[in-house]
Amino acid sequence: MALRAGILCHRAAFPHTTAVPALQLPGHVVAPRILPCSAARLPRQRRGRVLGQIVGGVATICLSSKALASCDAQPKVIKFYYGDMPFWRAECIRMCLFLGGIDFEDVRDKKRDALKAEGKLTFGATPVLEVDGKMLSQTQAMAAYCSKLAGLHPDSDWGAAKVDEAINGCTDVTMTVSRTFSLPAEEKVKARQELIKPEGRLSMHLGGLEKLLRENGSTGYAVGNSITVADLAIWRLIGWVGSGVIDGIPEDYVSTTFPEITKLCATVDCHPKVQEWKALHAKFYQK
Repeated sequence: MALRAGILCHRAAFPHTTAVPALQLPGHVVAPRILPCSAARLPRQRRGRVLGQIVGGVATICLSSKALASCDAQPKVIKFYYGDMPFWRAECIRMCLFLGGIDFEDVRDKKRDALKAEGKLTFGATPVLEVDGKMLSQTQAMAAYCSKLAGLHPDSDWGAAKVDEAINGCTDVTMTVSRTFSLPAEEKVKARQELIKPEGRLSMHLGGLEKLLRENGSTGYAVGNSITVADLAIWRLIGWVGSGVIDGIPEDYVSTTFPEITKLCATVDCHPKVQEWKALHAKFYQK
């Protein structure tokens, strides 16, 4: 029998515990045995609860004073600032919060100059996240923070690092493609055709993402066996790169070259909350 109530201990690093009263069960009073937090590795997305298990009549509970602080720190007001467009850097953050059922204000109509005047653009660019009046920027940082709030972050440190790796891989792809936009019109297509050759720089970056997915066991996910913010980022990135609107990059470039990425995109697209998001923003997702 498992019991859940109260506060969950932080996953591993904090050995300090707090005494709790005996558990009341129908017809029983079970004295708890307090374990240090390192004795139990519990999912981060379930932080804010206590996990107790009855074993041989003894309730085992992991409770940390650090956890008490983390529960009090849950944000009250979240605002996300970016233009009215589904570019992956913004969309993966929005969708992460949406999939996790986290309330946030999706601010799409505020001009960059106004945000800058208010001191909200730490690095002079959007997207940015405002949490209870404090600002957070940079895609990887926002993705890590929001995915933890939403329960879409891996439990293990290694898994979390792999999510960051995938996000940074998406940034590499973006930078490589974006450099071509500053070229003279007559050079753009030729430059992009060079990028998508087997030895081209874009193929190299997308090949890195392909390798990550293959090393994850071809599960259809970037990390583990369930959706994370990395999957949302890759899905939306390919929605841009493979849209057919970037002259010189064919619409079937990704689908005919990178089977693991194609599989991930199909997996994400089938997620019911992703379908719900697409329906809410049909002007971007209608074929």
